[in-house]
Formats: sequence, C-alpha cells, structure tokens
Amino acid sequence: MRIRHMMQESLAVVGPDVTFTALLTAYRDTDSRLVYVVDAAGALLGLVSSYDILRAMLPFYLDSNLVKALPDDASVVRQAFAACRDRPVAEIMTTDIAAVSPDDLFLEAEALIAERGVNVLPVVDENGKLVGEVSRRTILKYLAGRYGLEAGE
Repeated sequence: MRIRHMMQESLAVVGPDVTFTALLTAYRDTDSRLVYVVDAAGALLGLVSSYDILRAMLPFYLDSNLVKALPDDASVVRQAFAACRDRPVAEIMTTDIAAVSPDDLFLEAEALIAERGVNVLPVVDENGKLVGEVSRRTILKYLAGRYGLEAGE
C-alpha cells in the first residue's frame, strides 16, 4: 500500500520569512502537529513543531526549580512572545528532515518514523515539493477503514 493513498494533503504551510506571530496563527489553525516551511515553488525547506515554537519562546536555562520561582500569570508568556514575535520562521524551523515519497510503501514510512523517533513525516514528490504528510495515526485509520480492522468486525 502506497503512502499516496493514506497521506493527509491539507497542511499548514508558510514561507521562511513569515514572522513568529504568523507562524503561531498557522499552527493554531491546523489539525497537523506541524507547520511546513516551503519556498515559492513549494519545495520543503523545513518544518516547525510545537517543541520548536516553545524552544524559541522560552529561555534555554529554564528548569523545574527555576520555573517554581516565576509568577503564575500570563506575564512570562507575554514577555516570551514579545521577544520573538518578529523573528522569521527560518530561524526557528528544523531542517534535518526525514521525508517519504507518495510512492513509498506505508511500511517504509513506519520504519522511518520508528528510526527517527518522530510522529509525522512530510511527503515530497521527486522535485522536493511538499505534497502531504503521513503519520502513524493516518496509517492506522486507513488500514482500519480499508480492511475492516475495527472492533467487532
């Protein structure tokens, strides 16, 4: 079974010069775990996860003891957001990306997901253009629907 039959095609996509503020809007409005960064031709340049967003906003030196000393209000988040609101996505995105093609088998995607310790893989065509994403969840939903793997069947 090829990835093209189970991939999700509705994705949040931004350009590398988009600001952190626009990135947060794109992340909020997507069902995916990721926002993809592409060039003008749609070629995948990077991706941004919730971890990348929080890492950009929060100081690297925070630990569980220091957090206890911070005020329990929105001021910390507002200050963190203000400090990076105009940063371009290119400074935040992850560029070490594992991807699959639409013609790869779903078992290849599963193996790559396990090897890389990720939950989602971008799907790119032969020109590097982003065409979708595949996750363990989408694979399982496809298999359950196609082969009647739901309980009681």
